[in-house]
Amino acid sequence: MTWAEFCIRAHAFRRIDKNEWRKVREIAYSALIGSHIDPKKLPKTKNDFIPLDEKNTDVTDFMKERIKEARAMFFKESQNK
Repeated sequence: MTWAEFCIRAHAFRRIDKNEWRKVREIAYSALIGSHIDPKKLPKTKNDFIPLDEKNTDVTDFMKERIKEARAMFFKESQNK
């Protein structure tokens, strides 16, 4: 299996897994709403209850610069060989 095929299969697996978690979240949220819990303490949305679509935006400018430096070093070394 090539790297591209692996990436495609990994993407499909994550997509299927996320759809399964959406089903679980729907059932759990419905069970929580239907119970005897105080409505003021309930999460307002399903995404507040179980967040599935979080984006990780913790990349800093320092990290970006280090990635650029590492790529430049890699390309420089690969051209010398």
